[in-house]
Amino acid sequence: MADLAAHSVPPPTRKPEPASFSRRMRPWQWVVLDALVALMFLLPFGSSRSRAPAHQNPWLSLLVLGVTLAFLARRRFPMTVCLLLTAATVTLATAGAPYDSYGPFAMMFALYTVATTRSGRSTTLASAAVLTVALVILTSLHYPASVTALSGVAIGVAPSLTGYVVRQQRQYRAAMAAVRARRIEAEVTSRMADERLRIARELHDVVAHALSLITVQAGVAVFRQHEADQMRATLTAIEETGRSAMIDMRQLLGVLRNTPAPDADQLSTPDREQNREPDRAPVPDLLDLGTLISQAAQAGLHISLREEGERRVIPAAVGLAVYRIVQESLTNILRHARTTSGSVLLSFAPHQLAVIIANPPPPDGLPPAPPGTPGHGLRGMAERTALFGGTFSAGPSSDGGFTVAARFPA
Repeated sequence: MADLAAHSVPPPTRKPEPASFSRRMRPWQWVVLDALVALMFLLPFGSSRSRAPAHQNPWLSLLVLGVTLAFLARRRFPMTVCLLLTAATVTLATAGAPYDSYGPFAMMFALYTVATTRSGRSTTLASAAVLTVALVILTSLHYPASVTALSGVAIGVAPSLTGYVVRQQRQYRAAMAAVRARRIEAEVTSRMADERLRIARELHDVVAHALSLITVQAGVAVFRQHEADQMRATLTAIEETGRSAMIDMRQLLGVLRNTPAPDADQLSTPDREQNREPDRAPVPDLLDLGTLISQAAQAGLHISLREEGERRVIPAAVGLAVYRIVQESLTNILRHARTTSGSVLLSFAPHQLAVIIANPPPPDGLPPAPPGTPGHGLRGMAERTALFGGTFSAGPSSDGGFTVAARFPA
């Protein structure tokens, strides 16, 4: 369970990027901003010269009001508004004072909007139209050629280029956001697969070992039906094995559910006694190998435990991994070895911790166990070892037995 608790990490999170100015603006704020910009285009008509009745044309005044209202819709219909403003700008520029003071700025804003929202082809067509109109009007006003060219570029090309750059930046940010989202999704999927693998490994180690012990002990109990004391001892061992497996299963489920244990003050006395052992049961480690070997002895398996080197403190997750490897190895001896003995060696070297589990060959005259269905025990032990950067090996030994060795770096 410590393997799950130590390596179960929350899904990856990234620091949220600050929202751009355009994303922070709300729709009604954009409308207010466009309305203020449109009012600026009407300021030249507030002069004393423009208020003279002799210079007013109701139709042209209505046109100015119409294109000002149309400007507010440039974000929704950019191409249409750009064409309307271009045509209106030409009409007002040739109408004389005061309508020629309307200027090309509304048309330039509309061209910028086209460049930020439409494809390159649409932007090129709109820019060419605005540039042509600007050159024609400036030429008719008899400006110098250099002024005409520069002003035409400023009116018909600069807004489209600016809008194109803004559009490319937006597309780049969207593409990078999509890449980050796919990367996070792939990492979350990978971590979920790792969690499923750890869960399967824990369930296999807990359930397979307990069921193997119970099966062997139950088989022995059948032949002790006339030996009350031995029968009672065997059934007691079966009960203890089952209870230990239930404690491990409750620990595992508690990690998966990630729910806190009920408060002791809120539990009655029977409930407190019932919940104390599973909730407070320590995570098995090297100190529990003796208990594990005692359980195997109750099933008729005699295992010797030996240590080499100076014992030192190791991480809890590594201790759990060593415990599970020994547990699975003893389970395999019970199920496949056809022998009643084995050995466990813990070697504490300066740069590594090694655990070696070995069993001798079957007694003379006893054929080896037939190959069964391939399981996940050896694979799980190898995965546990690789999780901490160690090495794992398992295979027949020179004397005909079987040896499992796992080495963890210090």
